[in-house]
Amino acid sequence: SDPLYKHIPFYIKMNRRTRGAVGYFYHNTAICDFDMGRQHSNYWAPHTRYRTEAGDIDLFFIAGPAITDVIAGYTFLTGTSAMLPKYALGYLGSSMYYAELPKDCDSAIEQFVDTARSYGFPIDGFQLSSGYTTYAGKRCVFTWNKDRFPDPPAFFQALRERGVEVSPNVKPALLLMHPLLPALQENDIFVRDPVQEKPSVGAWWGGRGVFVDFTDPHARTVWKALLQEHVLEKGTTSVWNDNCEYDGIEDRSAVCEADGLGGTMAEYKPLQSNLMGLAACEASQEVYPHERPYVISRAGYAGIQRYAQVWDGDNLTDWRSLRYNIQTIVGMGLSGVPNTGEDIGGFAGGAPDAELLLRWVQCGVFQPRFCMNSANNDNTVTQPWMYPELLPLLRQAFGLRYKLLPYLYTQLYLAHQDGTPVLRPLFWEFPQDADCYRDDSATFLFGPALLVANVVESGAAARTLYLPAGCTWYDCNDNLRAYAGGQTITVPVGPGSIPMFLRGSGVLYTSPDLHKLATDTVHNLDLLVAAETDCTAVYYEDDGHSDRFEQGDYARTDITVQAGERTTLRFVRSGQADSSLQQMTVALVSKRKGAMAVLLEGRPLPRFLLPDLFTKAEAGWYYDLRDRTVRVRFAVPSSRDFTLTISCEPFDLIGMTQE
Repeated sequence: SDPLYKHIPFYIKMNRRTRGAVGYFYHNTAICDFDMGRQHSNYWAPHTRYRTEAGDIDLFFIAGPAITDVIAGYTFLTGTSAMLPKYALGYLGSSMYYAELPKDCDSAIEQFVDTARSYGFPIDGFQLSSGYTTYAGKRCVFTWNKDRFPDPPAFFQALRERGVEVSPNVKPALLLMHPLLPALQENDIFVRDPVQEKPSVGAWWGGRGVFVDFTDPHARTVWKALLQEHVLEKGTTSVWNDNCEYDGIEDRSAVCEADGLGGTMAEYKPLQSNLMGLAACEASQEVYPHERPYVISRAGYAGIQRYAQVWDGDNLTDWRSLRYNIQTIVGMGLSGVPNTGEDIGGFAGGAPDAELLLRWVQCGVFQPRFCMNSANNDNTVTQPWMYPELLPLLRQAFGLRYKLLPYLYTQLYLAHQDGTPVLRPLFWEFPQDADCYRDDSATFLFGPALLVANVVESGAAARTLYLPAGCTWYDCNDNLRAYAGGQTITVPVGPGSIPMFLRGSGVLYTSPDLHKLATDTVHNLDLLVAAETDCTAVYYEDDGHSDRFEQGDYARTDITVQAGERTTLRFVRSGQADSSLQQMTVALVSKRKGAMAVLLEGRPLPRFLLPDLFTKAEAGWYYDLRDRTVRVRFAVPSSRDFTLTISCEPFDLIGMTQE
């Protein structure tokens, strides 16, 4: 469709026989199209074709051979994902209606946050729609409607005291009646008409408008000053760049500065959103030195991940959107943009019914952007508590989201390091399994260790999914029931079901400690480990908000699992910061038999035969027959590195073994 919110002229091609992968990145911002081998010719075999309307055919060919190598090469060229503040991964409340009330929108939003907490839903951010800029009945960026928000700094402070950061909506164009327009026209910061010496006029919210030219360094400087004065200095580090795909400029021959090169909108349109993101990051860093900016962007070109978290755009409240959004997010991860999400519950259309809302939240649990935003056309507002009968199940889903945040935060740290996606197609981890390429069931891997198969159909009583060959899979909802890989299975589901399967050689970890991400710290970490073969994992910690991690002020723990009847977990820490971990539990899948002994740093931990005693103990281990895991609890040693050994070696309890 047109407009497209993202313009990323990059694709991956894989060989059916060798499973090798190559990448094609066309470094060109002009309008283009691709023919992915569908055109018929009597003379040539099916082939891909790239066609662009302007600029150079500037191809970066990334040779692979593995898909992981392709993404590493692509993000080496275009940049890896920004390390956002931790609160950006929490529940982000929003709705256009909250900024459209006749007056006292600030109080209504404060009540929204308090209501969320009263219902048992954690909340860490609020994305403020553009209604706060209403002036003379029109949206005018950088104005504050004083009936709706009489004291913006007090509003930001009230939300921050509640542990909630506000992300105000900012748009890149000004209506012709905008009160700031006469002064800004003198600054010459707009995309220009190709014939006359004046700004190019295009379609905008509520009438005709002019568009800031972010390819002009001077325009970026002026914009940053406006953003600082009217938004950031009011009391937030976050900016929501919206409607920045620049489709309102109908005349594609309109002139851009292009950093002195000169050019047209036909050539540089998608670059505007990237540079708008860059300007927002720089503006925030100038106001709040050493704090990480949190920028959200609807549009972007290749490399937008360096500046912003993105979302899928204005999705429709529909079961099809629920399914397609998952596949879009997986595709964005393969396009170098792992930090993305969707508007949970749908943005446009009527209110979601109870079942659709529940399933959408359950899908959102695993998406980096966890935001419920709506502009429902039936005069309703999508909110977590809108269906009282769902409250227990929605609290359960929100609780899972927050428990998984240490794992998600680490995956985004790894994405920042080398471009690795968070939500991964099955063939990312299992490239030799041909069936993984044919799977279209909206399943994905959440990091390396967890396969997720959300329920995406109305009225479903079962979920059919494919388990990749090469390992066993353990059903997290059925006492870790084991399934051989390489088969399609069907599992029963109910309203609260989120089908999840632990990889046969994998480490998944959670924590019960996070409720307010701006202030809470992880002291307790719970590891679920399957060790069919040797495997590794990473656990990453930093302060969650500053840039000090760039100077080494972080704690990274590399976990190495050596499989066998004597399973050894080695924890090796790097970085200059001390870990905040105090207590750890490890549950090792051991289906054949229980353990003989568990040793921490070579010293035996006490065994408990009664679960109640184990639950109360500060240290020790217990074999849980419900899911056949060896459960270990211990205080994290003060040494930076330590070893945990779980021995399931043969032993003779009654001394009757014959030699």
